[in-house]
Amino acid sequence: MTDLTKIIKRDGRVVAFDENKIIEAIRAVVSYKHEPERLTKIAITILKKGVNGEMPTVEQVQDVVEQVLMAAGHYEAAKAYILYRQKHQKVREVKEILGVKDDVGLNSNQLKVLENRFLRHDDSGKVTETPGQLFRRVARFISQQEKPASRRQSNASRGGNQKIWEGRFYKVISKMEFVPAGCYFRGAGTKSAVLANCFVLPVEDNMAAIFDSVKWLALIQQAGGGTGFNFSKLRPKGDYVKSSGGFATGPVSFMKVFDAATGQVMQGGYRMGANMGILDVNHPDIGEFITCKTEEGEIANFNISVGASDEFMKAVKENKSFKLRNPRNKEVVQTIKARQLFAQMVNLAWRTGDPGMVFLDTINKHNPVLQTLGPLKATNPCGEQPLHPFDVCNLGSINLVKFVHSASIDWKRLEFVIRTATRFLDDGVAASRYPLPQIEKMAKANRRIGLGVMGWADMLYQLGLGYNTENGVKLAEKVMKFVTLTAIDESVKLAYEKGVFSNWQGSEYEKKGLRRRNLAVTTIAPTGTISMVADCSSGIEPVFALSYIKNVIDDDGLSYVNPYFKQAVETSNLSNEQKIDVYRRVAKTGRCTDIEYLPDLIKKIFVTAYDINPEWHVRMQAAFQKYTENAVSKTINFPQNASISDVEKAYLLAWELGCKGITIYRSDSKDSQILSTEPKKTTQTIQSKVRITPLKNKNDKLCPECGNQMEVVEGCSTCKHCGFSKCSI
Repeated sequence: MTDLTKIIKRDGRVVAFDENKIIEAIRAVVSYKHEPERLTKIAITILKKGVNGEMPTVEQVQDVVEQVLMAAGHYEAAKAYILYRQKHQKVREVKEILGVKDDVGLNSNQLKVLENRFLRHDDSGKVTETPGQLFRRVARFISQQEKPASRRQSNASRGGNQKIWEGRFYKVISKMEFVPAGCYFRGAGTKSAVLANCFVLPVEDNMAAIFDSVKWLALIQQAGGGTGFNFSKLRPKGDYVKSSGGFATGPVSFMKVFDAATGQVMQGGYRMGANMGILDVNHPDIGEFITCKTEEGEIANFNISVGASDEFMKAVKENKSFKLRNPRNKEVVQTIKARQLFAQMVNLAWRTGDPGMVFLDTINKHNPVLQTLGPLKATNPCGEQPLHPFDVCNLGSINLVKFVHSASIDWKRLEFVIRTATRFLDDGVAASRYPLPQIEKMAKANRRIGLGVMGWADMLYQLGLGYNTENGVKLAEKVMKFVTLTAIDESVKLAYEKGVFSNWQGSEYEKKGLRRRNLAVTTIAPTGTISMVADCSSGIEPVFALSYIKNVIDDDGLSYVNPYFKQAVETSNLSNEQKIDVYRRVAKTGRCTDIEYLPDLIKKIFVTAYDINPEWHVRMQAAFQKYTENAVSKTINFPQNASISDVEKAYLLAWELGCKGITIYRSDSKDSQILSTEPKKTTQTIQSKVRITPLKNKNDKLCPECGNQMEVVEGCSTCKHCGFSKCSI
């Protein structure tokens, strides 16, 4: 009987026969110690007889495995294997429907994201590019910023040789070790190759300048960028305007103009635009600002954050008064209790998710060009990128999942990818087109880049560490310190090879004698789309659910169980019946921590977003911020039953631990929620609006709308039943 050496794949390719793949397939459904190896030997013997010297197909192999499982009495395992085959058959059908040739080994959801967002199509809508060709297009376009190799130049040299760098860029991207932001996939190789994600524009206190900014917003968002603004230079509502003899309408009225312009521009031609609006906490219109999104549909294209100073936060902690000043002349307009304003902000955040907070003094403590470019006053829409007016940043993220092998981190490979990614993003500064000449000038003068990480929650699962543990937080600091110090070191080397960034002169770096190519190198971005491309958890967020439905093609979707959780369950001592019950319960709730017979270690490791106390969310953000040069995008998740005081503690803790900002979200606090483990309820709910009215009685405990108990925090009362709120500043 001849040995099996080759096998025919479903697409007709002939590849080497690997019995380990059969062992792994059986091990996925049979967990007994040596049973997978024993059954594999039986299956191979039967297969050899069946094909009688012919080359077997993949389907023939799987048919034999199925028969062997049944004959050995492993009926539950056979059933699981049959379901596994059916699932993968559906995946193959989905890939065929997508019309994308998978040449780099991606799953159907990855292909769907690429097909929908990034792959090129012809005029009829047919896909004309494979994922591999897409990644090659990006790698080639960016590597053109490197010098061509001279005849005398060795291939081992750091500089030069576009082909070498193209190959390195392609390898780390196609292996999903590093994934640049989506604008690279969209723009690389095109005439409108805007590769930067994050922009900040100035808003000056005169009509011409305001509408210049509106025009610039439209141009940036048309090119696919997000924009941020600080509206604090605008005089307050009712302030006298000498030039016209009239009265100012205030920052919020002009935010509505920016919002309306955004609503008319499709960002990059495929999605609505996004903005960040910031108002300094000492602006007289701060009360109107923090409530500007309580009306449904109002200023819908903005995230809003209060620009909080250390002075204000200290006044909150010490229960002191705080002065609101007219930005036109710095005169004090009103003196208020800091805690009452803070309580109103917290109350609204609990109710709607807005406003967030941006800690401007913390940001500027780490601003190396504070003396030359002035303070940082605004951020991009998700808050991870504080920027000067006309400043810009391009982003990309390391996929941490790819660096765990045998329950340990491959630091050597991680270092190589960090250095390659740093060079890639620096080349991206030069390769990018820019929507405004002012932005191009600032981009090339600062060469700011934002290398981040994603797959953090998955890495913790791989290493057997809980997100909400001291060891988890310590590892966060260790990993991000390694990423940032390695990226800085590469930036220093690039500075000696290619020169320092123009604004280096006069910066803190020059004073310290530290030559750098880039003003800043690291950022933690949300990675919403690119984490789907990489098939890993987003940014540094915890996993939302261990099991969920991915709707790739139709409403039925594909059911997914987190692979690391599944591996832990399959290698546990649970019975087959218990394992099946675990998957059933996790499919329903997304969580495992309430399964009484599941081993405590599994429940400790495989926590999800709402299993984690908000304090640990903040501590994790602070751990990453400690070693991130720009800022960190992170949503502090709260369960639906969280109290207002819980949100208050999180806001204070974020400031105390050195975070540069904070965004929170309480489950079900908005009608529309991006992530959910359950379908949207169709029963009618009470629609209420937050009303900011003076409190008649600070001890008033009953809701005037529904009669339920009110929660009173520093001058604000909120009904947890219907959401009615009344506050005073």
